[in-house]
Amino acid sequence: MKKFLSVLAFAACCTCGFAQDPVLTFNGNLNFIPGSMTKSGEAYMVLRNYDYSFTIYDGDFNVVKTFTDSGAGLPYQQRVVTLTRIFDPGTSETGGHVTRAADDEWTIVDDRTDDYTTSPTISSIKLRTDNNYQSNELYISQTLFDNDEEFEYIRRKVTIIPITVKYADYVKEHSTDNLETQSQSYGNATIDSLMNATGADSYEWFWDNEADRQLIRLYKHETYGGIFTEGIEIVNLDGKVKSFLPNISSVSTAYFFRGKCYVAGYNKADNSDVLYLLGDGATRIRELSRTKAGLSVKRVGSNLVIDCDTDEQQTIVLSTMDGRIVRSLTTRQGSNTISLNGLIGGIYNVTLYQQSSPVGSSKIIIK
Repeated sequence: MKKFLSVLAFAACCTCGFAQDPVLTFNGNLNFIPGSMTKSGEAYMVLRNYDYSFTIYDGDFNVVKTFTDSGAGLPYQQRVVTLTRIFDPGTSETGGHVTRAADDEWTIVDDRTDDYTTSPTISSIKLRTDNNYQSNELYISQTLFDNDEEFEYIRRKVTIIPITVKYADYVKEHSTDNLETQSQSYGNATIDSLMNATGADSYEWFWDNEADRQLIRLYKHETYGGIFTEGIEIVNLDGKVKSFLPNISSVSTAYFFRGKCYVAGYNKADNSDVLYLLGDGATRIRELSRTKAGLSVKRVGSNLVIDCDTDEQQTIVLSTMDGRIVRSLTTRQGSNTISLNGLIGGIYNVTLYQQSSPVGSSKIIIK
């Protein structure tokens, strides 16, 4: 493997008549493409320029390829209309039910339009391989997603929504997922049901002198325009899309195990972790699992320790990538331990179920 220079820019300045060495300057940040992720086995460097362009260098800092993040730096507008409405939580005589106060209609309190530019759509991912290689900033690879001569990268597919279109309407039309609202109890009614019925997205308590008690001020923010992430694309340097992962807002980690590539993504709409298996030159994808995020899992020796913060009956299931269950345990509040002895090396799903519904998930690699 060619040896990279540890000093990237050097100038020799002297009054003794020696010739001045050429200076190589960089206007950005440098990252590696490891040799294990290239066709030739040679490592490369990737320069992320501040103008959203990328340059790939070989070991002698010769330019191999340049390309641009075409989705970054694009102008767009977003209009936000803020409305308020007041409700009365009632008194002990009314049983604590939320009743409508004087405001029967929403009142606009703010209406503003701002100009923005899109952020970079090409981002790095974490890489974990079965030969113990780890990278926290992999931008480009040649053999991770497939085994051809092309370089590929991951980018967000972003659509700019016209300012004449309400953001929520656009998302509802173009997304297959439904947003969920967390429940907050209040007396015999629930604040979340009040917010759902009125379309509010936030609230605050305030003291009303005339009513001589606290009232609830609801807020609703209607957004027009903006940007919408439709999913994640795997793209070669000529701009050809090889794979599309729908409704995924970000990719956190790629696992390269026994010649196969697994990609872990996050679906913001339903707060779920999704695991895909890529195949046939990254042109075919298969969703392996989609489970709720937020499970605390850690490896302690040959055991897996899972923390549960509820005393309700739950079940932990350890399964292979193809869905075969290899371990299960009924949980108790606090730490729960599952033995990993006897399991072959591979990537496993750890899923927490409550009444047959997944409420948390994680993944582990056993070597």
